[in-house]
Amino acid sequence: MQTYHKAKTWQIGLFTLNNTAVNVYYMTMLYIAYFAAGVLGLGVALVSTIIAVMVIFDSLGDPVIGWLIDRFGSRLGKFRPFMAVGNIVMALSLLFMYLSHGFDSGRLIAFVILYTIFVLGYSCQFCCTRAAQTVLTNDPTQRPLFSAFDMVLNVILYVGITMAVSNFFVPRHGGFTHSMFAELFIFTATASAALTALAIVGIWQKDKVDSRTRMTRFKISTCLKILKENRNIQMLMITSSTDKLFSNITQNAVVTVMIYGIIAGDFALSGQTNMIVFGPAMVVSLLCVQLARKKGQKEALLFSTYGGIIFTALIFLLFLFGNPASLSFTNWGVFTTLFVAFLALRGGFMSINNSITVPMVADCIDYEVVRSGNFAPGTIGALFSFADKIVTSLNTLVIGGLLMIIGFSDYFPTVDTLYSRSIFWVAMICFCGLPVVGWIVNIICLKRYSLDKESMKNVQKG
Repeated sequence: MQTYHKAKTWQIGLFTLNNTAVNVYYMTMLYIAYFAAGVLGLGVALVSTIIAVMVIFDSLGDPVIGWLIDRFGSRLGKFRPFMAVGNIVMALSLLFMYLSHGFDSGRLIAFVILYTIFVLGYSCQFCCTRAAQTVLTNDPTQRPLFSAFDMVLNVILYVGITMAVSNFFVPRHGGFTHSMFAELFIFTATASAALTALAIVGIWQKDKVDSRTRMTRFKISTCLKILKENRNIQMLMITSSTDKLFSNITQNAVVTVMIYGIIAGDFALSGQTNMIVFGPAMVVSLLCVQLARKKGQKEALLFSTYGGIIFTALIFLLFLFGNPASLSFTNWGVFTTLFVAFLALRGGFMSINNSITVPMVADCIDYEVVRSGNFAPGTIGALFSFADKIVTSLNTLVIGGLLMIIGFSDYFPTVDTLYSRSIFWVAMICFCGLPVVGWIVNIICLKRYSLDKESMKNVQKG
């Protein structure tokens, strides 16, 4: 009879809030290009390049953070101190970034320095989400529960923040102004701090340094050897990072402005749409979680990948042959009905894709223990973060590059920008084309990923 170290459901649920706490900052930082370009007065090309470089710098710091996590031990455990410190650093750096608007000169230098400090704090807290999975539970029926909680929380977060920004913050302050960002930053820091405190409570009983969680002392060269020899880690890293990149592009504030503010003609529709599709999308994702608990996480990820491709293709065809300007929730028509239905189903599959790879990292960590005897949750989790961020660093660069091709070299499109076919095609590439490319990569990689449900039973037996 197989025995597992399990967690209580409430512990899994509360610890999931660590990812939500980080994602609150992530959602806010989707608008950082507007802050840097519109408020601080930095150019579009410069801002796009800085953000890309900062994400690359952040990714290079992840292996160091993972190395520190694996070697850290105190009465407060391995993970809790990094979660708390990371959250405090992000809050302070964002505060001083906002205050840098008052500088008569040196805004560029201040922005770069504070952004650098921010991403280091982000890494401290972000790396803990993946690394702590293996100490939380190794029960294959429990690990997908993280995906369920994470998916629901992230959908609520995405809907809530986009609704607040498009329907409250922006109209209240007359655009992406200095005062708008002041209110947004205060909300972000307060909400993330509260969520982090709850996540620390969730991991408290599990975050103990003992014979199992104490890492074997090996060299950095051994870490590189793990990456080279463990094909499952390689394939999941590619899958996770490409999913994250193209998901980020679809959620980027500039893409949202183009889709709803310019093509559909009403930016407020973005928040309203997300609110409407939230329920159906959540149902789809929860059904995928149940599939993961029965058939394994690999099968659930494949299923959601095919679903994402199908409904993204339908959204593209709807925009190509339909009338996006007819999108309205006061006068429902065929376009609105089909768009909401397709977006809800696509959103459900996309949410589970982004969430389920987190507990799959724990499978790779456990597999590495059996394969080589090395227990390195922080280091392996950081390798995934490293790959995610290196690839995700292309986010703003890709969007900025596409926009510069059609003439937007000094500023980003806003809700006041006139509609054009070039904007339509850039928006469609970002919103539909690139996600499909990412999902095709998923299918190729998962064919070479061996950790299905039966394989993981053997791994847990040792």
